[in-house]
Parts: sequence; C-alpha cells; structure tokens
Amino acid sequence: MLDLNELTIVKLGGSVITHKGSSPPAINQENLLRIAEELKASKESLIVILGGGAHGHQAAHAHGFGELSTPPEQLIRGIPSIRHNMSVLSLAVEEALNDAGGHGVVLPPFLMAALNNKKITSFQTSFIQEAIQSGFTVITHGDVCFDESLGASILSGDTIAVYLAKELRATSLYIGTDVDGVFEEDPKTNPEAVHIDIIDNTNITNVLSKAGPSNATDVTGGMKKKLEDLFTLTGLNVNIAIFNLGVSDRLSTLLSGKTPPCTTIRF
Repeated sequence: MLDLNELTIVKLGGSVITHKGSSPPAINQENLLRIAEELKASKESLIVILGGGAHGHQAAHAHGFGELSTPPEQLIRGIPSIRHNMSVLSLAVEEALNDAGGHGVVLPPFLMAALNNKKITSFQTSFIQEAIQSGFTVITHGDVCFDESLGASILSGDTIAVYLAKELRATSLYIGTDVDGVFEEDPKTNPEAVHIDIIDNTNITNVLSKAGPSNATDVTGGMKKKLEDLFTLTGLNVNIAIFNLGVSDRLSTLLSGKTPPCTTIRF
C-alpha cells in the first residue's frame, strides 16, 4: 500500500495554466513550463490536479452545465467536447512535467468516478495508488462524468483534491490560484482588500459569508465553493494552503516545506 503519510496534492488553477478568457481555449505555456520545474521541489509522492480554465469551463458553459434547466440529453451531448478539451490540457501538462523529469502520467476522472446529483458515489483510487507506487506523479483534472440523476455533471478539480486528500490521507494540500490566497473582498476589483493570513474554526463562518464566485466564466463555484469543500477536511491534520500559482517560486517554496505569502488553513 501507498505510504499515506507521504503524499502531497497540488491543485493547479485553470486561470494560471490556461488563458482563461481566450476563445478558443489556449494553454499558458510560459506558466506551465515554470510550474513543471517547480513541481520537482516535492520531497513526497505527488498528485497534480488541474483546474479546467478555458479548456473546461467554456465547453461546459456552452452545453448548459451549471444551469438547472438543462435536460440530461443536452448535458450528455457535451461530454465529447469537454473531454477533448481537458485531454488536450492534461496531455500538455504531462508533456511539460516529463520534459522536466517529473515522470507524470494522466489518469482522467471520467474513467474512475461515478456521480449522483453532482456528488461522488465511487472513485477508483486504486489506479492512482498503483501509479504512485510505480514511481509516477499522477496528473488528474476537473472533468465531466456520468451522473445517475442528471445524465452528466462536472466534477471540479477542487472537489477531487479534497476527496483524494481524505481517501489517501494526504499530508499536504496546496491550492494554486491567481491571487495571494483569500481576501475579505475581491483583490482584483479592490486593490485595498484585506488579506486573510489564516483560516481556522474561529473565523471560517465569517470568511464564507464574504467569499463569492469567480468573476470569470466558472461552472464550479469559485472561492466560496473551494472553502466549503476544504472545511470538510476538519480533524484530518492536512497542511492546507491557498497561494498564488502565478508568482514564481511560491509553489516550490511550499513544496520545500516553507511558507510563502498565502492563506494557510487549519481545521
């Protein structure tokens, strides 16, 4: 079995690894190549989870994901285009990581997860454990999956990250975004927004009341959904940080055991 005391999960925000406003979707190659180099700083087994960015959210939105009135048949018809876009993105990450010596392999959730009303009912983590035991860095990503109630639904990278952190007893979970962590207001619209250094049981309710969705096209809920998912890790002693993946060396600093500017979470 995998040594569950030595596992780090890193979520790469889609707004950093893609040009999120670009249509058709485009990969941010400059950021991707830098991130691939920084991932080498990990001293533990590693799972890298990709946000969809332009590749996931645009196709999902076009097919009515995120809208309650969309019929199951329409959602199911959206599977091929979403799957294609996410395959293109994940393979680009795999190539960049392997070129940097990272020994990455892509395992798509579409083949491992089953959902019911947007909730995970099963997830074949044995594939992930076997890949890690074989010396690979596992790359997976937000994806579209069959849904028993809805026909198909989106399984976000954030939800996958939290689920795997629970199931595999990860030591650390680092969520890369395009801002320096969590703020009391959106720092993109208010440069004076107050940064929240630490989130714990004493302030989580207040933080959630202020957190909102992403400004960009995003069918998975934005920062508030991230925090709600992370709150379910209470009591599991996972080292959690939300950090700015768009800034050089923030990721490698975390992976080396130090703390860059970020929001740390202690539940």
